[in-house]
Amino acid sequence: MSRDVLLKGGRIIDPSQGMDTVGDVLLRDGRIESCGHSIGTPDGAEVINCEGLVVAPGFIDVHVHLREPGREDVETVATGAHSAVAGGFTGVCAMPNTKPVTDNQATVGFVKRQGEAAGFARVYPYGAISVGQKGETLAELGEMVGAGAVAFSDDGRPVESAHLMRTALEYARTFNVPVAEHCEDMSLARGGSMNEGIVSARLGLKGIPAEAEEIYVIRDILLARLTGGHIHLCHLSTKGSVELVRWGKERGVNVTAEVCSHHISLTETAVEGYNTNAKMNPPLRTAADVEA
Repeated sequence: MSRDVLLKGGRIIDPSQGMDTVGDVLLRDGRIESCGHSIGTPDGAEVINCEGLVVAPGFIDVHVHLREPGREDVETVATGAHSAVAGGFTGVCAMPNTKPVTDNQATVGFVKRQGEAAGFARVYPYGAISVGQKGETLAELGEMVGAGAVAFSDDGRPVESAHLMRTALEYARTFNVPVAEHCEDMSLARGGSMNEGIVSARLGLKGIPAEAEEIYVIRDILLARLTGGHIHLCHLSTKGSVELVRWGKERGVNVTAEVCSHHISLTETAVEGYNTNAKMNPPLRTAADVEA
């Protein structure tokens, strides 16, 4: 016997269909049967009043840390995938800075199988760019793609070698997958506690200048232009980074980027009073950066 659920009166948003309208969605056995204005209620259907709510396809988070293998005391693939579904995310991409690092076919396959066994959100593993995320030797990208890797990153650490990043972009292009970069010039950022500026000076804290991020942003955009590869720039935080990404897009470079919710809702003033809850990497920036 089929189980019907009618989502009634919600704002239906589906970018893939160009849809943004108020209406109803009928689900039959977990699948969308129909959607539109004033759908009749089938006999025995559960009706959920969605007035004032948004009804949308499941979200996909392209940057999560599930910590398994190695730090199951913090998070597992199963608990992370369960939490994702509870928040409306039906797919998550798991970063490779696990212990051991997800830098080979076996570990990528393990993460993928754990996601399938959990049965909640779909789990798409990242593979590391370099062996052990040490930034020295390119990992076996092709083997990891074969095991299910959807992208590559040394997230948590920048790829300091421009040559290694160029090679990664060239190899990844052959498999049509992106390379995601943690943009941080450690020679400028190391030891910093917050954004470099008036607030850091007043608090007497070592700051991290915007240029510590932007130097890698422009380097990787130029390397993507050189190779034709797809560069994805993680957790950008500065106005300059936004401008550089636009510069690359205007020139046809295959560059995408992401931003964290706290970087569009908080500024460096949250650190006032030495609030350690506001210490993060990259740091909270200025109001102008938030606006950009």
